[in-house]
Amino acid sequence: MGEYWFKYGVTEVFADISDEVRVDKISTSYSSLKYDYSVISKIANEIAEGENIALIFDYSSSRDLDLLKSLIAELEAKGVEKNKFRILASSWRINRKILEKEIEEILKPYRGNIIYPWSESKVEYKGFMISRSIIDSQVKIYISTILPHGILGFPSISNSLKLSGWINGDIMDDSSYWFKLRDELDFMGVCIAGDNVYSGYLYEIENECLKNTVDKYTVKVDYEADILLVDGLGWPWDSTLEDSLHIVNLVCEGVREGGLIGLISECREGLGSSVFIKALLSKTFEEDTLGVKTLKKTMELLEKKKLAFVTTIPRSILEKTLNSRGFDTVQDLLTYAFRIYSKQAVVRIVDGSIRLIK
Repeated sequence: MGEYWFKYGVTEVFADISDEVRVDKISTSYSSLKYDYSVISKIANEIAEGENIALIFDYSSSRDLDLLKSLIAELEAKGVEKNKFRILASSWRINRKILEKEIEEILKPYRGNIIYPWSESKVEYKGFMISRSIIDSQVKIYISTILPHGILGFPSISNSLKLSGWINGDIMDDSSYWFKLRDELDFMGVCIAGDNVYSGYLYEIENECLKNTVDKYTVKVDYEADILLVDGLGWPWDSTLEDSLHIVNLVCEGVREGGLIGLISECREGLGSSVFIKALLSKTFEEDTLGVKTLKKTMELLEKKKLAFVTTIPRSILEKTLNSRGFDTVQDLLTYAFRIYSKQAVVRIVDGSIRLIK
């Protein structure tokens, strides 16, 4: 009997699977990230005395926070005064209220330094609308983990800045404009790609970082399973259905047509934004938001494959909106799946943010 664990909110849940069942587990969680502290000092050494610093923090994994805290500690060790740096905090992957609560609790000593993209004005700069704190700072340091997304694939740094709301303008969709802006404003970065950390000016590291991310988080499968189980990455990434649903589109190629994807996602904050809920209930996709795009693609997927959940969302809502079953435990979901596909079914378990391809 094998025991398999899944992230679920702030805790973990598990299921027992008989050794007689064929189970294929794929993992790229890179939980044991280690890095030479020199990647932090390298960035800090580029900062001249008295310069204003914008720490542009795109919250996409818990590992980002360790980098941010290390960078702040390095700046303070160099004698940088607290009023000389701002923490520009954002995340296009989670609800803004959850982001504010998370960031202000974790970075409690620096609450006065935190700025959100929706809390300050933007200024025009060469066709872009850019948050004032970025323009007013001599030093701009982007901090994040680059991870795949079920709709966007592997978003670039310019994608993240636009989605987070720091830089607006359709010309951001043209990478040549972004490269010019990036280089003119001397953007630096500390970025995680799998188990590697890159630091330096973005023109030096961005392309290699993105390429490494694609390599680290793309897994080619030799066959399609009957049942696939994947979690929503835990809190806060599984805080709502809107934020976690994209995961099924990342892994859908790992299960056969007519097969079942089981998403383990607590969703303790409910369904998501009002725009997402409207689209979910009406099955119309007029709004051009990431959540609505995710929902539309998931509905298309449901024409070929089945979906089931371990979640706190009421079963009646899942059945009415997604024609999907909801369960209290992973074991209950598996029992249901084996009734459909039998104990001879092939089970695939995905651990971490992974894009599966055939």
